[in-house]
Amino acid sequence: MGARQEDAVRRMLASWSHDGGIAIDRIAGCFSDDARWTLYMPDGPTLVGHHAIRAELERQATYISAIETEIVLVASSDDMVIAERHDRFMRDGRPVERWVAGAFELSAEGRITAWRDYFDGLDFARQAGVSPDTLSGLEGLDARPGLERRPPVPEATDGTGLSMALHAPQGPQQAFVEAFCGAWGDGTPTSRPDVDRIIAMMAPDAEWRLWVPGGPLVKGREALAAEITRQIAYSGHNRCNTVRAVSNAHVVIQERSDWAVLVGRPCPHQMIAIYELDDEGLIVRWREYINMADLDRKRGVKAEVAHVETAS
Repeated sequence: MGARQEDAVRRMLASWSHDGGIAIDRIAGCFSDDARWTLYMPDGPTLVGHHAIRAELERQATYISAIETEIVLVASSDDMVIAERHDRFMRDGRPVERWVAGAFELSAEGRITAWRDYFDGLDFARQAGVSPDTLSGLEGLDARPGLERRPPVPEATDGTGLSMALHAPQGPQQAFVEAFCGAWGDGTPTSRPDVDRIIAMMAPDAEWRLWVPGGPLVKGREALAAEITRQIAYSGHNRCNTVRAVSNAHVVIQERSDWAVLVGRPCPHQMIAIYELDDEGLIVRWREYINMADLDRKRGVKAEVAHVETAS
């Protein structure tokens, strides 16, 4: 849908490994003067403005090298691109392999006005040898011109919605997935996932990766129904809040700021959710990019306790 916008994002990402190094001028030139770059969601530092973004590129170039970026899947609109990618690089001499979903907003001129990356902070911290509380090295700095601490997407504070307008579905694919999300609950204390309705919207051989990259992979309608039923035992008040979405004939990608109560604790959580549809329009593959470090802090329970421990 947004071929020119996708080309702009591809050009920027390719410039991270140009002629054996990070092409800082090329990357910086892809951003608008007032662009905002959030290093990781939901609460990573946000660089604001061309000068701050260039300074961050120069800082990262001192300890990141040998970058390879593969775009796995992409969808877009006239002003939005969401790209799923697989990054490999060296960070302070340590190899890191990172699965990421990046949300990019673009101006009418095709320059990036906002960039937000979603990935599992626990997985990244383990590989990089850093604390999940200090993934970038900027976390201890106070907010100042060019550096913001305020999350770019508001968190839900209860099950009633968000302090921003939600995305209205565009086209039948987005409407179908939005209805699928609605079947998980309306945020009220008594609502629960409609298991039968959810399963009916998934293909017989559908797969659900609970979180990328290391979350369990649940396959087939019987196993999916069992997993949803298991989650009902410790979760409630579910509400999906779609803030942005892009799609094509067989893919819907949502940027969401959801609400749930998990193991008795309020757990707002932000994500990018990717849905691949088969020829019948049913969901055949579904995966979510969530910062598990953030979610674990909120619920006070490690992922391996709150979720099934082995993948099929």
